[in-house]
Amino acid sequence: MSLLDCFCTSRTQVESLRPEKQSETNIHQYLVDEPAFSRLPTTRAKDVICSTNVSHYELQVEIGRGFDNLTTVHLARHTPTGTLVTIKITNLENCTDERLKALQKAVILSHFFRHPNITTYWTVFTVGSWLWVISPFMAYGSASQLLKTYFPEGMSETLIRNILFGAVRGLSYLHQNGCIHRIYMDIM
Repeated sequence: MSLLDCFCTSRTQVESLRPEKQSETNIHQYLVDEPAFSRLPTTRAKDVICSTNVSHYELQVEIGRGFDNLTTVHLARHTPTGTLVTIKITNLENCTDERLKALQKAVILSHFFRHPNITTYWTVFTVGSWLWVISPFMAYGSASQLLKTYFPEGMSETLIRNILFGAVRGLSYLHQNGCIHRIYMDIM
């Protein structure tokens, strides 16, 4: 995930998937038709942030892979509140020592960064040998996903300016806090 994933903060309700559809990976086909700027359900974020009970999360669909294919990224629902979240699940047994250190660094750094243009981790916990990282769901994904899905003919200069402005603000924040963005982005 990149810092550009942080720009689109609108959330959209998502249907649960029937088992026969779980192999499809285009997340946008599961978005329910409703206004583009819907809000989260009126819940306390603290309920989601602190929930480390795996049974409180219903995996909806795999939306990506990362970290040399060691991590799967899922859209999920926090069942007690109905809040949509992103869950990154990493098999720690398959990680090299170098990758484990990178994961540890990413988790530690995430606790220090609080900026609207940087995705935060709400909670991190293990289930057996699996690392679960819970973060907010960004309904429209990355700038690349926006371009492919909603703007196949290209984005307006205003939209490009707004996306870049958000990314630069996030990078500036990281630099001001002594973090070189390349290192941070590579481990995400």
